[in-house]
Amino acid sequence: MQKNKDKQSMGPAKSISSKSATLVSLILVVGVWVLDPLMDSLFFSDEEFLDEFINPSPEEIYFRSVLTLFISLFAYLFNKQLLKIKKQNHTLNHQKQLIQNIIDSEPECVKTVAKDGTLMDMNPAGLNIVEAHSLNDIRYASVYDLIAPEDRDAYIEFNHRIFSGEKLQMQYDVVGLEGTRKRVDSHAAPLYDENDQIIAHLAITRDITDFQKNQEELAKFSRAVEQCASMIMITNPSGEITYVNPKFCEVTGYSKEEFLENTPNLLSSGKHSESFYTELWKKINSGSEWRGQIQNKCKNGALYWASVVISPIADKSGKTTHFLCTQEDITSSHMLTEKLEYQASHCLLTGLVNRHEFELQLEQLLEQSKKDQCEHAIVFSDVDQFKQVNDTCGHAAGDQLLRQISTIIQSCVRQNDLVSRLGGDEFAVLIRHCDKEKSGKLVEHIRQAVEDFTFLWENQSFKVTISIGWLTLDQYSPESSVILSQADSSCYLAKEQGRNRTHHHNEDTLSDTRKGEYQWVTRIHEGLENNNFELYAQEIKPLKPNLPPHYEVLIRYIDGEGNIIPPGAFLPSAERYGISPKIDRWVVVQACHLLTSDFVDTDISLAINLSGLSVNDPEFLSYLKDCFREFSVPCERICFEITETATITNLAEAVNFIQELEAFGCKFALDDFGSGLSSFGYLKTLPVNYVKIDGIFVKNMSKDRIDRAMVKSINEIGQLMGKLTVAEFVEDREIEDLLMHMGVDYAQGYGIAHPQPITELVSKINQSKSG
Repeated sequence: MQKNKDKQSMGPAKSISSKSATLVSLILVVGVWVLDPLMDSLFFSDEEFLDEFINPSPEEIYFRSVLTLFISLFAYLFNKQLLKIKKQNHTLNHQKQLIQNIIDSEPECVKTVAKDGTLMDMNPAGLNIVEAHSLNDIRYASVYDLIAPEDRDAYIEFNHRIFSGEKLQMQYDVVGLEGTRKRVDSHAAPLYDENDQIIAHLAITRDITDFQKNQEELAKFSRAVEQCASMIMITNPSGEITYVNPKFCEVTGYSKEEFLENTPNLLSSGKHSESFYTELWKKINSGSEWRGQIQNKCKNGALYWASVVISPIADKSGKTTHFLCTQEDITSSHMLTEKLEYQASHCLLTGLVNRHEFELQLEQLLEQSKKDQCEHAIVFSDVDQFKQVNDTCGHAAGDQLLRQISTIIQSCVRQNDLVSRLGGDEFAVLIRHCDKEKSGKLVEHIRQAVEDFTFLWENQSFKVTISIGWLTLDQYSPESSVILSQADSSCYLAKEQGRNRTHHHNEDTLSDTRKGEYQWVTRIHEGLENNNFELYAQEIKPLKPNLPPHYEVLIRYIDGEGNIIPPGAFLPSAERYGISPKIDRWVVVQACHLLTSDFVDTDISLAINLSGLSVNDPEFLSYLKDCFREFSVPCERICFEITETATITNLAEAVNFIQELEAFGCKFALDDFGSGLSSFGYLKTLPVNYVKIDGIFVKNMSKDRIDRAMVKSINEIGQLMGKLTVAEFVEDREIEDLLMHMGVDYAQGYGIAHPQPITELVSKINQSKSG
């Protein structure tokens, strides 16, 4: 099958043959003329021969002419036949060379094999497969030696069957002369001679090594797509669905056949505008990728949110042939995001906007008033009897009271007015586009509506009133921070003037407000000097074995008449006027005394709340160290609770504060975790030991799956970081069981234990010792 390198031109050959034929003809003619007299010379004498040769008779001339013509015609026909045979041979050689060229140019291996496996011939493509430089390298070698050992027996049988007359196909591995292994696919048939005898095994063999790898990769990709946890859809450029994977069918409820008969409009929920889809198609038709979130509808009518990526698939020329759409079902995370966004701007208890959102809208209203020069009003209010209800009946009663108060306030204002719960029992209202006179009437209406309300809880009734401070806003009003301070001062003044009243802010009464605030400052100082404070303790119950008892230390103020005043009444003033570190010092001293006396033989740990001012006060840190040394306190049984707001002012200083005291063995808890959007960031930064999950998520977790998910997530992340978790506001056994199932470490709330005077706890401990 090798090429014949000694190619010759057929033109000169043809010319030489023509000349030879002519010469032969001339020789024949002359021969006739010569031979005839010679023949006669056999019977005549020389003289007769010579005379006959020179002077032939007419009969002799005629005879010789006819014979010459006959011989010339014969020579012509003979020469023509020689030329025809020559031409046929040339054509045959040309066709043979063409076939050889085709075989040599064939990109697939063409070979012939003898019955005993001897290689008879092979084209260059085959030589390339077996890594031979020329046919001489392997001619007459056994092809069996080139077959991989595991395929050799099967190939020998394959060759024998070919020589028995079968036409077969087989895939096997070839090992080249240089050791490279390749996978080939061979189609073979018997090669017959003119006697219909099989003389060789003729095979066309294709190198499928890369093809097989591609097939394996394609199969792997196909399995991955089919088993992918993401939903995958492919459409043609017209949007007709050509493929969906099983996950798409699982989520939507449609079968693959139902999809293949439709377009993605099958999933349309009607929640997106026509322009939404127009922009989507405009982008992907331009060759760009589209990303976004779409709300789709399942076959049963249920809606789901999907994170969608649609990518154009183009051919080599750049023309879009398909669109690839991947979707992730993000319904749960979307709902959680919506809830988090709602929580970021709303109070979860009442559904009203929170302080942050209220302040944003106040700033917008002040900007608007500078343009339209309209009057507005801002209202601050405080529920007068909230502490009494909350402390008497528990958090659940307090929460219900706040919800009902928020409903009353909302019913008194107009639709475009904004009602907010600022925190605790404080509410605020933005009265838009309303002059002072009308605002005053609306404020009085709110006060009267609350006064007419009676709060009922478990066969108990409470008369509730509200103190309100308010001021008008116009284009000349100061910045929002000043306005908020003025409104707060007016509310405080209304409360100091006897409660259940309203007070309109003006500069003449500002000093009276300050006097009211200073009254508590004076009482706090006197209380510290006269020991008018009392410690309470609330159990933090371990939900796992081998965890030590844990109690949170709380503070109460005892007035001259023996009334117990909760911290919400005096701690805000202490914070405002910078005396909260003094209260914290008093609490720390009392706790140290307990740990070194009444609790000395126990493993009880005490949790002490610290204000932001204390955390950021270097003198307070020094005081704590001195106190620990003086009392020889077992610091490992002290846990300081700090809030995110206590650390946000100076994070670096807060981290240093924690690290300094952890060197003594103290522990730290991040309180109210989850109430701020940045909580997870602070959890990574602050080296705390405990994470106290905000009660706003815990108290309703048995009814609200989003709250339950939040608690579960916070617990898992906290424990992943090596923190112990504490759930607040545990109001019943059902919540406690859920927390135990989640793996939360501690539980605290009215469902676990009510706060009790520390003296009662000491008595119980002493009784258990004596018993």
